[in-house]
Amino acid sequence: MTRQVNLPPGCSSLRFEDGTQYKASRPGGTVTVSDSHGAAINRMGGNGTAGLVNGNPGLFINAKKGQECPSCHRRWMPWTKVCPRCLVDTDPI
Repeated sequence: MTRQVNLPPGCSSLRFEDGTQYKASRPGGTVTVSDSHGAAINRMGGNGTAGLVNGNPGLFINAKKGQECPSCHRRWMPWTKVCPRCLVDTDPI
């Protein structure tokens, strides 16, 4: 089984202690990791907050907090200060 992992802005890959590396197609994109690597990500303290990755698909810690685009009304993660679609400054939720 695999898991989708969202990378923070500017991050383009993940490398694990066993030497496995996952590369995204663009910085801040997503990578598909093995279930065991996804579980390892979730065991590390602080992941899912402050722009760090989370190994559960569609799950973000503090999902009620974040930013919203006043133009397209899409919700983004708390570290997203500018909407990637509209290039408009986002507002805190």
